[in-house]
Amino acid sequence: MALPVFSGYARPDGRASELLIEHYTALAQSGVAMVVVANAAVAADGVVAVNNLRVDADEFIPGLAKLARAIHSQGAAAVLQLNHGGRLAKTPQPLSPSALDAAHFPFHVARLKDFMNFFPLEHRFGLTRDFMQRVAAWTRSMTVGEMEAVAAAFGKAAARACTAGFDAVELHGATGYLLTQFLSGFTHKDPAGSPLAFEERIRFPLQVVNEVKNRLPAGFPVGFRLLLREWAPGGIDLGEALSFAERLAAEGVGYFSPSVATYHSMFLPEVRAITARPGYLREDSRALKKSAPVPVIVSGRVLTPMLAEELLTEGAGDLVGLGRVLRADPLWVSKARSGRRVRACRNCNLCLRRVVLEQGFACARWPGWIQERTDLEQRLLKRPTARILWVVAGTRDMEIMQTAAAAAVIPVQPGTAATLLFLAPVGPNLGFDRDMPGFIAWIKALWERRGLGDAPPVCKVVTMQGNPERLIDAEMEQGGFGAVILARNHLELWRERFLYQQRAKAVSLIGTHPRWSRVLVPLDLGLASLFVLHHLRQSFMARPELQLDFLHVHQGEAPEALKRWRDIHKILGWGAPAQLRLVPRAGTVAATILGELRDGDYGTLVMGKRGLSRIKQMLLGSVSSSVLQGLANQTLLLID
Repeated sequence: MALPVFSGYARPDGRASELLIEHYTALAQSGVAMVVVANAAVAADGVVAVNNLRVDADEFIPGLAKLARAIHSQGAAAVLQLNHGGRLAKTPQPLSPSALDAAHFPFHVARLKDFMNFFPLEHRFGLTRDFMQRVAAWTRSMTVGEMEAVAAAFGKAAARACTAGFDAVELHGATGYLLTQFLSGFTHKDPAGSPLAFEERIRFPLQVVNEVKNRLPAGFPVGFRLLLREWAPGGIDLGEALSFAERLAAEGVGYFSPSVATYHSMFLPEVRAITARPGYLREDSRALKKSAPVPVIVSGRVLTPMLAEELLTEGAGDLVGLGRVLRADPLWVSKARSGRRVRACRNCNLCLRRVVLEQGFACARWPGWIQERTDLEQRLLKRPTARILWVVAGTRDMEIMQTAAAAAVIPVQPGTAATLLFLAPVGPNLGFDRDMPGFIAWIKALWERRGLGDAPPVCKVVTMQGNPERLIDAEMEQGGFGAVILARNHLELWRERFLYQQRAKAVSLIGTHPRWSRVLVPLDLGLASLFVLHHLRQSFMARPELQLDFLHVHQGEAPEALKRWRDIHKILGWGAPAQLRLVPRAGTVAATILGELRDGDYGTLVMGKRGLSRIKQMLLGSVSSSVLQGLANQTLLLID
């Protein structure tokens, strides 16, 4: 079976994305009998990452149902793992069984060093700040009412999983999340800081199990991801874990999926040495199987089919669980059946680093273009480019934007949502008030022509007092917009300044150049180009009246650039190759692009922004900034 490994592929609002569904479909297609979907949050205050799957409201059921159907379509059983992050949740006031024990603070600080050494230097400051903020929030114990609410949330989530068509649910009692925090003497103490008795610590996890079973049909399987060793002061050891397993079995838990270590201990050098060994859970799993009469999933770097057979033969488990091993080689099961050699997980921990950094799961054993495709699609989940803010700051804006050039820029497609933000001048303005109704009518007609008449743009009027950039920024933050459209006006420098300040956005400046349908797209063939081409596929490339010219200013060998261009087609899933024109550098890259723009009489320029840090911009300069300063009346679409 496919073990639950957090992917970070859900949408930021918790819904199942196409990327997540494709991921679990591929796991089911591998030939496993059962797929466990990792870490679905049972409450909004239990979410542990930005792209965390959620099951805390009925609105999530349709996406979960689609996910379950996708897994079933490949012949595998579908299981949804239910979780609450507790004090590891991404929330300002996390829930915890107990406040932070001051006696453990030195342990946390010492472990922070091991944790930081696991990551590249450029990420350590941000991770340290996040860690200290989290620890500072562990200030109180959960109330009885909060415990009852969380137990009820687990039960309701289980019922939703059943409604969505899942065959079983699994309770996440490992990795250091809430159920583990209650069981552990490291994180669960009395108000005076003294250790609690075992019976006190297991009360809430058992309450959750009973609540879940009461909400489900009789006989509906409930599994448990069980922590066997915590490796923290006063934490869970094998003896306590086995005693807890016996109680869980008595409550009707259907299977155990054992695990070791939590976020407090998994980065310790000695723990990493243990968990690097193939089959490192074999002895503990065998002890668990002897202790409780419940099926056990044996796992722990089961790298080869031969090792899997050994583990089953010696009684270490009833099922074989494949986690990162199956992600490293999706053909593991079919190769096991045919006797072919599997591609082993190297334990390089790239996947773990990416998940902790909220970059989404990726494996170093995947081909490079698949890694890039996955990275791109995961990043796109955080970019709501279908949410468009159209800013009108004067009568001239309405005249400029009421053109085919503006209509071509908009990625109007199913799901597009737009807001027209009118920055009205202070006091009466007859021209502004006179032209506004006609402009709104033109926009609504455009929406009708694109088949989106059921979701017309929202109109909002704000008096332009003070800095217009701040007004627009406030609106963007409130509305979660991923694309902004402005009219070009060389007399108002704030427009270009605003355009270049945006991060992870698509910002357009609509110009007056008559040949707007001639579009130049300079590409550096890096990540920024992937964002540009993805955006174009949703907008410009769907419009036959536009003539797109892809350009690369090359400084190295032309064959290398063309090979990269072919790889980009694979990353984006393009069929027929588009033509890429290679131009040798003449002076600076920006000067070369501006020369091509002028000589070709292009009316529209589409560029990516590489997202350089301020230090790198000072040292290397910014191509897009230099190009922006050299434009005249062209329309510019800048994608960060």
